[in-house]
Amino acid sequence: MPDTLGSDAVVEIGNIDAAADILRRMLVELEDLEVDCARLHFAMSSSGHAIRQQLDMLCGIAELLKSGQAPLRTRELAQRAKTLIFRLAGDLEQLSLQTEHDLRIDHLAALPHSPSA
Repeated sequence: MPDTLGSDAVVEIGNIDAAADILRRMLVELEDLEVDCARLHFAMSSSGHAIRQQLDMLCGIAELLKSGQAPLRTRELAQRAKTLIFRLAGDLEQLSLQTEHDLRIDHLAALPHSPSA
């Protein structure tokens, strides 16, 4: 990171990079769960491409910020990155919650039923 940035900007860039990494790992985990969850597979087939594109854009912005190659655009790029982080976090959280619900329902459906007395 360039020396011309203040300590707040350096911390912000580090936070953006960390958030991008966490979101990337969340997406990988959801992709791994697609095999066990038909609804997630359908959701990922319809929205997964857009999520991957946004995540790629976020990672590209994080790399550009870390490299210091666009010092005049740092504030604008950081704001764009934060917007993407919030959007991706919401989309991935929604998919995660729905998947958790579906997997719980599938698990309960697979349990043996006891006859009523």
